[in-house]
Amino acid sequence: MQTAAMDPAEEPPSMLWGLDPIFSAFARLYVRDILQMTESIQVPGIYFYNKHPISKVDVLGTVVYKRERDDFFCYGVDDGTGVINCLCWKSDLLKEEGGPTKPKSKHSDGAQGGFNPVAELEKLRQAQQSRCHLEIGEQLRVRGRVKTSRQQREIMASTFLTQTSAPSARQQISSGISLSRSRWLSSDHMMFRTSCSR
Repeated sequence: MQTAAMDPAEEPPSMLWGLDPIFSAFARLYVRDILQMTESIQVPGIYFYNKHPISKVDVLGTVVYKRERDDFFCYGVDDGTGVINCLCWKSDLLKEEGGPTKPKSKHSDGAQGGFNPVAELEKLRQAQQSRCHLEIGEQLRVRGRVKTSRQQREIMASTFLTQTSAPSARQQISSGISLSRSRWLSSDHMMFRTSCSR
């Protein structure tokens, strides 16, 4: 990825970057803008967008591809202006595919109906694993640091959230519209009756 380097005379001094309110916030940008940002000459890992120093971004898009490795998930997020890789590191619970070992002794099973920490840990691992797997076509909001790896921009995700699925959102919107329409018609009807009775 070849981007035009910013002229060192145009780049603000790094001592003043902290004064820019965008520097410490997650900047909501399009993927196109992230891919076209210029990297700082003074500090690697800091990028400039309209002369604002940026290190953290917030992107909303659709998952168009996914890859799973031993240590991380890699999702391709498309927001309509481009596609960017988003790396989501696995926690230690997700790395254990086989799960914790279960010793078979009388003391580890617990009383009948009692608390079994090994079983609870396994349930927690399975719940977390099911929440972390995304499907192609899901809406995803990614927040994280921008980095360049192998001459390609990536987002090292600190958090990622799935948005509500489109069918359920459509159902909520249509039910809200029908509810407001029925209230409007009933209130209009009441106004009509009161105005006719006078």
